[in-house]
Amino acid sequence: MQYEITCDGTLPDDWTWRLSTADITQDVPFSVFPGVNREFCVADGNGVVLTINGVEHRCEPGSITKFRGDDVVFATLIGGPMRALNLMVRDGAAEKHLHLVRAGGSIDMSQAAAVIAVTGAVNLQQNGGQVLLETLDSQLILNSEKFVGETLSAVVEGCAIAMM
Repeated sequence: MQYEITCDGTLPDDWTWRLSTADITQDVPFSVFPGVNREFCVADGNGVVLTINGVEHRCEPGSITKFRGDDVVFATLIGGPMRALNLMVRDGAAEKHLHLVRAGGSIDMSQAAAVIAVTGAVNLQQNGGQVLLETLDSQLILNSEKFVGETLSAVVEGCAIAMM
């Protein structure tokens, strides 16, 4: 099952980038999205082996795997269900990428549009106040001053994501 976090347009077709989570509960082929760059990050669970155009890629918690939306992708679970974070960016759109930031690292909030807590709490100092995000909460970024995370974080340039 897929859950939309944020999108710069309307679904299904009027968007240039979108961010979502997906629950993978069984071995399954991925949907095809021609003309789209995809970034896949294991957020919860033991991960999957993604077979992309016949080549296996082991994807474990906190890893990022990049592939094209028209690649043939099949997910094989590693030890049970998992949840993934997906970034999709259409060809020709402003470039966006998912970056991991380990505990104690910093995030350039000037490039951020949203923060999502993936596996723990996130403390965001914004507009003179604090916003505490619990697992899978999200917050649009407006004049954020500081981001404080306890564990693993991730950033999407132009849209920030926190994986704690």
